[in-house]
Amino acid sequence: MLGGPTLAIKLVFSKKISDDEYVIGEVSTTDAEWWINATCLALGAVLVLVGLYFAWLLFHDQRRKRVVAIELRGLNQTLDAPMQNAIPSRVLGRREPIFIDVRQMVDGTERLRREAVSAVNLIPQRLKQMKDGCDRDDLILYAGGLAPVPLLFLAGNLLAAESEIHWLDWNRKTLKWVPPSSGTDLPPIQTVDYTPATKTEAVLAVSISYPVDVSELKTAFPGIPIVEMKIDGAFPGLVVSDASIQQIMQDFMQALARLQATGIRKIHLVLAAPSVLSMRLGTSYAGRNMPELVVYQYQRALTENPYPWGVEMPNSERNAGEFVSRQPN
Repeated sequence: MLGGPTLAIKLVFSKKISDDEYVIGEVSTTDAEWWINATCLALGAVLVLVGLYFAWLLFHDQRRKRVVAIELRGLNQTLDAPMQNAIPSRVLGRREPIFIDVRQMVDGTERLRREAVSAVNLIPQRLKQMKDGCDRDDLILYAGGLAPVPLLFLAGNLLAAESEIHWLDWNRKTLKWVPPSSGTDLPPIQTVDYTPATKTEAVLAVSISYPVDVSELKTAFPGIPIVEMKIDGAFPGLVVSDASIQQIMQDFMQALARLQATGIRKIHLVLAAPSVLSMRLGTSYAGRNMPELVVYQYQRALTENPYPWGVEMPNSERNAGEFVSRQPN
């Protein structure tokens, strides 16, 4: 709009005709005609109106869209950096967190641990309250957490019905929430031995972030066959890439199916894996069609029973996880 009255362009040119003759000319807009000022004013006004229109659309989208950040926090040694702050600013919508803090419960008594499981079981209900009256296209979900493996696996299983979730994992080196797209590729899972068992129960040990001690498994689950899924080496604290997560999920579902084919009806899962991978494995478990599954928490200090408690996943009879204690009464 200010371009018309302030527009000043001066062009000077010259042409040599002979050794002693030159043609010199000048074009200047210092004294602009009235129609130049009017044209610039009109174009500036149109641009301002277009900008205001798009600003109104942006404001309307931000009010209509919801960005729900589901964060599970259950480790006392972690920094208090809210996951919702890591959602890119380009994602439009109101930030509405579902923050489940069970840090004071998982290290407490059995009653408190049961309350922690109950708090995780409320994820679908709290998510439904935010969905009511909202178009599915206007809802964007982010999920992640730092908590004991059984609670992460349960949270992922309860979120399995959601069509699209943007996952975030905590990078222990940079101390930031990052997506798996910036994660590290892992080696493939080693061959799993599915020797038919004579019993209806089995222990499935999945070693990703650190190797599971088989001798401890034999102490904690005496007389129960053990099946191992592991990768070469240990990868603690890594953010696993999307490609590796997809492959491990496929291997995990195949292991459950093959164990079921050998007559196994109940699986005791001992999982050593990063946070997002634990949640993603939970999304791949379908309790209605697969064997019963109990995911256990590891506590090295309890040498006689290093897996004192766990969570049985939802199945065809119930829609919530159930706390399981393996400590003597």
